[in-house]
Amino acid sequence: MKFRLFLAIASLLILSYSLPCHGYEDRPTMAVCFTQAAEHYNIPVELLLAIAEVESGLSPNAINLAGTSYQPPSRKDADLILERISGQRATFDVGIMQVNRWWFEKYGEPYEKGLDICFNVDFGARILAMAIKDHGFTWEAVGSYHSPTSWRKNAYARKIFARLSRLLEKRISTPQEKIVDIKTGDLAFKQLPDDPEQTSASSQ
Repeated sequence: MKFRLFLAIASLLILSYSLPCHGYEDRPTMAVCFTQAAEHYNIPVELLLAIAEVESGLSPNAINLAGTSYQPPSRKDADLILERISGQRATFDVGIMQVNRWWFEKYGEPYEKGLDICFNVDFGARILAMAIKDHGFTWEAVGSYHSPTSWRKNAYARKIFARLSRLLEKRISTPQEKIVDIKTGDLAFKQLPDDPEQTSASSQ
């Protein structure tokens, strides 16, 4: 069975979202980056934020090398790590949306561009948009952002579902002046099934 994400998030407007500061000097630009990417690819900004939180904890300098996570305190430190690992054969993920090196190589983009917040968010949103094109606006598409393997997709979709649920709960309690409009009556969350095989109509 496929679960339509719009049942959970389509009624939320994305015009004013304020992100918390975690010490990064360029953190205030994140709201603009996420909003622009969401509007460009017609993806709810809350979904992009949930993915970014799960992937990197909203850290623009995050790097993951074959399962080992790095959280460099500055862009310069992150650049040095990328320079060191770029010649290795191991897989690695870059930036706030943790875009895999495969995507940079596929589109001929330099790895260091992944440390630019707006580029990385846009790149991640583009990847998700392609998954949505293939699988519809479903949890299978969300899971495909992480992996083509069925059980990995399902496990990842559950993580995003949990994070998205908490994110939407926070939006409901946000002061009215920060929200253009929230139609809470449409937030009809549907729980994912216990059987992972029921999460999607087909598996890769």
